[in-house]
Formats: sequence, C-alpha cells, structure tokens
Amino acid sequence: MFWILIFSALLISSLGLFMLLSKKHILSILIGIELILNGINLIFIVVAKTQSSFLADIMIMFILVITACEVAIGLAIFILNQRLNKTIDIGELDSLRD
Repeated sequence: MFWILIFSALLISSLGLFMLLSKKHILSILIGIELILNGINLIFIVVAKTQSSFLADIMIMFILVITACEVAIGLAIFILNQRLNKTIDIGELDSLRD
C-alpha cells in the first residue's frame, strides 16, 4: 500500500509539472501548481503515517498555507488580467506592470 500511494503521488506531481510547462493559460498553470503541491502533500502524509512523525504534519500544514496564499494571489492576477486585457493568455501579463 505504501508504494501505491507513493507512485500515485509521483503521478499527480508529474501531471502537475506537465500542466505547468505546457499550458499558456493562467488557470491551467495555477491548477498545475496545485497538483504539484498536492502530490508533495500526499508523500508527506504517507511518510507521516509510516514513521509516526510530527515533523511531516507541520510540513503539510505549511504547504497548505502556501497553497492557499498562492491561490488567492493567482486568482487576483487572473481577474485583473481578465478585466484589463479581456483574455486569459499568459502572454498579456506584461501590460499589467503599468
């Protein structure tokens, strides 16, 4: 059961990495980052259950907080880009600097 969960976590993380590198839309990139972080969290959960360690629990909570902050900032950028440029393409983000 341990290796099945580890392989599924690696599959989730690799799928997130593929989405992060191959898409040009902001939402797809955010979803890719979320999948990577959730795969890492799954690895930490499996290790915490097998080792009975509290350090993994702390790392899981830390990653969840980072994930929530990333989603809030990413969606704010997405909404701002959608309102100003009328597109969700990542190539138009340079116009938000002004």
